[in-house]
Amino acid sequence: MKGELRAFAAINKREILKFTRQKSRIVTDLSRPVIWLLFVGYGISTLVKLKNGSYMQYIFPGILIMTVLFRSIFSSISIIWDREFGVLKEILVSPVSRKTFVLAKISSGGIISTVQALIMLAFAPFLGIRITVISFLLIAASLFLISCSITAFGIVIASKMTSFEGFNSIINLLVQPMFFVSGALYPIKKFPFFLKILAYINPVTYAVDIMKYLFFYGKKKTLFMPETPLIWNFIFIAGFLILMVFLSNYLFEREDN
Repeated sequence: MKGELRAFAAINKREILKFTRQKSRIVTDLSRPVIWLLFVGYGISTLVKLKNGSYMQYIFPGILIMTVLFRSIFSSISIIWDREFGVLKEILVSPVSRKTFVLAKISSGGIISTVQALIMLAFAPFLGIRITVISFLLIAASLFLISCSITAFGIVIASKMTSFEGFNSIINLLVQPMFFVSGALYPIKKFPFFLKILAYINPVTYAVDIMKYLFFYGKKKTLFMPETPLIWNFIFIAGFLILMVFLSNYLFEREDN
């Protein structure tokens, strides 16, 4: 048990150090949501006037989830990198269980994504969004749960990929539609029926709703309110995380078998 915990901590440390040493990735990851918030958010806010708030306030929860979504998904690309250079094979033949390896990859991706999203909270006061200590802690815990679930989803995809090109193609095909139909940029209730179906089977929808609840609940911003009940949002995200962890573990148990 102690050996598994040491391995879990070591893999987490390796992934976090590897990421922090790549300054260009940090800048790129943070610039994407900033560009969306300042250029897209501000641009549309000059055209769209909302009651009891601004369009930039409306999309801010979605911008946090965008930060988590892209970073969590692309953190799983390290699986392909490790496979390419033989590191994965060495880990899989070591005494460390594959379940520990999978959980460490998920938690490290969750930590990195959560920290990046929390950095984006620095924009909240400038948008007129007040954050208390309690709400900050709730937001951080929720972001970590969401980040882990999306990282696990990325690992499921990466576990069967053998090239960076193939992974990037599939991810680009999936990630952008997941974000656009999540209600991050516009209310789901305005969607046509077929898009509503896609929205309600999309885990990102429930992630955005959690953030909307934590930012705007009880503030009389009707349009800003979540589309689904908070408890259902957490149940869906937790269920999605459990499913993805199970699939990730199953696929790695079959690796090289």
